[in-house]
Amino acid sequence: MLGASVSFCVMSSLIRYAADIDSYKVAMSRFVIGLGLLGTAALFGKIRLQFVHGRLLFLRGLFGGAAVFCFYLSIARLGIGKGSVIFYSYPIFAAVFSGIFLKERIGMLKAVCVATALAGIMLLSMKGGGIAPVFSLGKFELIGVAGAALAGMAIVIVKKLHDTDSTYAIFFAQCAIGLWLVIVPANVSGFSIGYAGGIVLLGIGLAATAAQLLMTEGYRHVNVTTGSLFGMLLPVLNFIIGMVLFNERLSWHGFLGAAVVILSCAVVIVSDGRNRARPRPDPT
Repeated sequence: MLGASVSFCVMSSLIRYAADIDSYKVAMSRFVIGLGLLGTAALFGKIRLQFVHGRLLFLRGLFGGAAVFCFYLSIARLGIGKGSVIFYSYPIFAAVFSGIFLKERIGMLKAVCVATALAGIMLLSMKGGGIAPVFSLGKFELIGVAGAALAGMAIVIVKKLHDTDSTYAIFFAQCAIGLWLVIVPANVSGFSIGYAGGIVLLGIGLAATAAQLLMTEGYRHVNVTTGSLFGMLLPVLNFIIGMVLFNERLSWHGFLGAAVVILSCAVVIVSDGRNRARPRPDPT
């Protein structure tokens, strides 16, 4: 699980490093490499791709693929730390959508966590470092929140799909439908990334796929609470990477908002872990 978090951190760092590359191209490379690796493994009989619930798999790919693009764009435009914290508020949205579509009981604790997490996002979005900062939810903050909401919906669909389809089939659906979402806009612009850019995109795809496989294997040996809390290491690691490698800085209200979001999500995960033994997959 630690290896999965580190691999996702490497992926996020490469996205931040390649911020000048169009996010559609980054997402497309992610989906293409995922499809290539899964397809090759299936070709040699290492895994079995069998699709049962086609309609739900399509919706998982639709919501999950759009969420991946929003995640990549928010990191490129907001920074690896801020973008990750906003996107990784998706457990909050997953809890809300689970209550609506799966009839799971939200309860007072989760309701409070939803409210505090949203307040944390507002603090994180404020501009200025003085005593009285100005609230300003910009376009890319909204994209990050939209990505978190899409990821939350994708998680709800994945929970349902685990009754009928394998992890590999679910991941394949995300890559296949996600590719259809971005393939046209990714090739509209004439921006050339060169060989160096191609190597970076290859690294993003390999790191993301490695993270997914490590996470899947990790969930064989740890319970849902432990695994999900390891997943919450990612925004913390990304914060550190952002400050050390990319000289990103947050104001006092930014740090406070990030801490509130991460803590609220951790409480929701622990609360879920008491009643559920099914893993919470990462949408990226």
